[in-house]
Amino acid sequence: MKRKRADRPNWRRVKKLGYLEKRVESAEFTGYAVRLTLDQVHEPAFMTVGGKRMCVGDKGYCYLQYFPDGCGYAVTKMLDAQGRTIQWYIDICKRHGKDEQGYLYYDDLYLDIVVLPNGEVYLLDEDELEDALKKGAIDEEEHQFACRTAAALLEKYSAGQREWFDYPNPW
Repeated sequence: MKRKRADRPNWRRVKKLGYLEKRVESAEFTGYAVRLTLDQVHEPAFMTVGGKRMCVGDKGYCYLQYFPDGCGYAVTKMLDAQGRTIQWYIDICKRHGKDEQGYLYYDDLYLDIVVLPNGEVYLLDEDELEDALKKGAIDEEEHQFACRTAAALLEKYSAGQREWFDYPNPW
């Protein structure tokens, strides 16, 4: 299992990163929210989803990260420099919280869901989840938790529910 920090301390592609964090308690969302601004980058970041190559990180981009209380996932809403949503990237995780130094983190269980603004949805990195199980990085219980969580979220999405990932901007 990979522990990842919300402030992305090892993000080599980004020269200057803005970071804001806040606790939110509202009817729509309860948990921690983070606003990352890509102020300066060495080079843009691209990823391919559904056969389409898209820029997911460049100067002026903003990532809104949400860590909902009691949920086995974290959501990153990626916005381009004009504020348009590029995608929602959902990391399935065992837990999230604050470490001993006060940094917000999540324990990534490899499986991810991407939702595009046009409504397309993709389950990613099933191979990474299987490899992690084979190599002993996660156990069978964690593997099953990741699969159940992703399946439940995809079922909610298929039923037209968006409130579990499309949170309001708290800034």
